[in-house]
Amino acid sequence: MELVTDSTENDTMQVFCRSVISRHAAQWPPEGQVLALEFLDWFGSNSLLKRDALMELCRSKGVSLSFAALPNELRGMNCSFQDKREIVIAEREVAPGADQHTLFHEFREILECEFVQLGYPIVGPQDSLEVQAELFAIACRMHGVIREFPAYLEMVASVEEKWLRYLGYVFVGFFTAACFFSCFYMRQMEEIGYEAER
Repeated sequence: MELVTDSTENDTMQVFCRSVISRHAAQWPPEGQVLALEFLDWFGSNSLLKRDALMELCRSKGVSLSFAALPNELRGMNCSFQDKREIVIAEREVAPGADQHTLFHEFREILECEFVQLGYPIVGPQDSLEVQAELFAIACRMHGVIREFPAYLEMVASVEEKWLRYLGYVFVGFFTAACFFSCFYMRQMEEIGYEAER
């Protein structure tokens, strides 16, 4: 696995962290939802990206993303050293959206390291980074769905056949509800998937 390197002035993640600090330093730390929205603006993901597209998107942000066989209890891991960053996600995706969920979780852990190095930690001593990363992943996925929802409605609205348009609205509603459900219950869905494979 090859680690991506950038010089500090070209380090897009550090630039992102510094811009978050500059906008929110007066009321530090920012709320989790605020950080999730800032991250989505910077990262630019959508919920339907395949693995190759996720890898390319991560590479553009200075992070090497790969997929490897990991123990069932380990969904992903990350490593940061100086300006090198890597995220490894479990090769098997047992629930739809698990790759993106784990990616956001691992990114949040890397971001915390960056904020700590810049002297602006977000997670306090009484907080758990693991819990905060999971909440961040949920928030990113939910906000991503909310951002995409109008585009789906617009596509359906352009359907000329009335009955097909109504069917499209039902499908978009069902799809959105399923996405929200998976945002909150991703880890439980993965556990069920792993149990079913045993």
